Amino acid sequence: MPRGKNMQIRDYMTKLFDAFGDVEEVTREMLLEQAELIHTISDKCQSTGLFLDSQVRFNQFVQEIEADDKVEDRLLHAWCWVMDRIVKAPTSFHMDGAVILTMPLVARYLPPVEQEPETIVVNLDEDYKAPVGNQTLCELVMERRHWPQGATCATQEADGGVLYWDAPVDVVEEGRKVAGKHGMMAEIGLKHQVDAWYADMDETRLATDWNTAVITPHCLLLSYLDVLQKNKVPFDEGVQLAAEWVKQLGGEFREDTEEAPEAEASVLSLGRATAHCFKPYPDTKNFYYEA
Repeated sequence: MPRGKNMQIRDYMTKLFDAFGDVEEVTREMLLEQAELIHTISDKCQSTGLFLDSQVRFNQFVQEIEADDKVEDRLLHAWCWVMDRIVKAPTSFHMDGAVILTMPLVARYLPPVEQEPETIVVNLDEDYKAPVGNQTLCELVMERRHWPQGATCATQEADGGVLYWDAPVDVVEEGRKVAGKHGMMAEIGLKHQVDAWYADMDETRLATDWNTAVITPHCLLLSYLDVLQKNKVPFDEGVQLAAEWVKQLGGEFREDTEEAPEAEASVLSLGRATAHCFKPYPDTKNFYYEA
């Protein structure tokens, strides 16, 4: 989902809750008073790719509400539905999705309001893409120093967002080949997305290979170890740096006392990727590894 729209929706939701104030229960009258703001939020939700891709699910929500004859006030019922899904969302990412898919339900049962048309500026040169930077996606993802649990790989969207997936890597790679401007969400699906991240919340950064790269823990681990090896970092310092780095990403570091005890090897693992750091021969003191 585009970062700008997400941030706007969050800001508008904060504004809505601020307008309600510190109350135990939101009433029908309070919702009617904020009808214009709720319609604005609904319009922005409905313009996101997530909502457009989930139109069938949204229609099911509507059918479930309208099929319930016991509901006396569908406006309040829709609002309670929204709050229930927001509260139950396990992460802020899922909370964004809950808001986008349910706030239009509340607007559906509000009277229409006259809104001034929003000015839309279209940059025909950039189209939907963020400016391309000078880093590869692997280099960009390495900056985060975190790898979400359960993620098999990561890709980047045209707006700069890095999406992490739990789908098989080959499936994501195939999706990356055919994904157009509608992005990877349409190819892989929301259920396989485990996290999203932006390298810079103020200035969008797009990798040079954003539309082809699929980054795995294996890519990250080998890239970092390559840097240490090419820079001829002293062995002990390199092992220490690598251990700190892999632990930050949620990986593991241990001494290899089983497979190669005589070689004084250390083992680094991230996801399913594993590398051995061997104590160098006497004629060199530099960092050395084998994957």
